[in-house]
Amino acid sequence: MNALKNATHFAILLFWMSLGILFSISSVFAHHELIPVLGFWMWFLGFSAVTTVMVKQFNSVIGALVTHAGFFVLLNVIPRVLPFSLLRLGYDLLAGR
Repeated sequence: MNALKNATHFAILLFWMSLGILFSISSVFAHHELIPVLGFWMWFLGFSAVTTVMVKQFNSVIGALVTHAGFFVLLNVIPRVLPFSLLRLGYDLLAGR
């Protein structure tokens, strides 16, 4: 069951990463912006580290899904004002494109 939990967590992070790659390509080549790309990848590193630590606490696939669903809800609930906007930086960058 642990392998399936890890595969689920990896698949969800792979989805975020593919969105990040598309965002990076459009930002660098179409809009010639590098700072938002660096900001997204720094946010993604933190996001993946925090979710990995949280997913390790559970032993089932449901735990991985609930963790990611909870973080998605949390990203939508956090207000868009400083300093809280830094917690949702990557999410806002993806939503803006």
